Amino acid sequence: MKVSVVVPTYQHADYIEDCLQGILAQRTQFPIEILIGEDGSEDGTREICQRIADEHPDRVRLFLRDRADVIRIMGKPTGRSNLMRTIAEAKGDYIALCEGDDFWTDPLKLQKQVDFLDQHPGHMLCCHKAEVLKGGHFEVFPVPDDIVLDDIRFDDLLRTYNFFVTATVMFRSSLLPLPRWFSRVPFGDMGLYFIADAKGRMAMLPEVMAVWRFTGRGSWTGLNTTQQDQRFLRFFNILWWNFTPVQKKFVARRRMMILDRIAKDRFPDQHRLKRLYYGWLHFRESLVNFIRAN
Repeated sequence: MKVSVVVPTYQHADYIEDCLQGILAQRTQFPIEILIGEDGSEDGTREICQRIADEHPDRVRLFLRDRADVIRIMGKPTGRSNLMRTIAEAKGDYIALCEGDDFWTDPLKLQKQVDFLDQHPGHMLCCHKAEVLKGGHFEVFPVPDDIVLDDIRFDDLLRTYNFFVTATVMFRSSLLPLPRWFSRVPFGDMGLYFIADAKGRMAMLPEVMAVWRFTGRGSWTGLNTTQQDQRFLRFFNILWWNFTPVQKKFVARRRMMILDRIAKDRFPDQHRLKRLYYGWLHFRESLVNFIRAN
């Protein structure tokens, strides 16, 4: 099998048909399999997935999950277990991702990415540009101007922001199995990019071939700034001892900015208390890293 397309979905009844039809419309010179991980939806998503799996038994494998198996990260239920278990079922040389509320717009998307990875054996992961659908309007998701598209490093994501859209990602199955820490990091996508970068290079094709549907209900977009900051700190703490020296510099700078923002939000008009609180937060983060190292 050349490509496995992994589709994690939960409560996506309004979107999952568009997602799966965009995958089924792919034109390739190789066989693909579509792996749907349905995570116990109660809005009709499961029934739609079952119907499409019945209509395409030669191409679709449906995995029905139970909410009892959900992994909670920082107290919030996530789709991490569903994602990891579905990826583990993949038989393809390459694995492409598309969450159930996103969709592909180019029927040659998979062919173009496979052609690139076949021709560039040193690249572990390939993505492409995408549009964001928000409030009925489409716009291209921005990529920093100084990024070299055929040689993207994890350092680029640390010093700027996560400019990869999950629905555009294809990676080599040689990145598997996923490490144990993957089930605990707040950002599974960034964890995957870290793994890929440690084993080779990453690239972004310039074509726009997918749409990220911004619903405001995602694991990231549904959080406020404080919750997002807390997840960044947890991500940095879990991976700190795996980062390169250069990456640690980026992370240390980002961590200082986050801690300063948290302290300022806690004591906006009390500068002395803000400094003391910042010092306590910095000490706490350093202690967590020390404990993880020992």
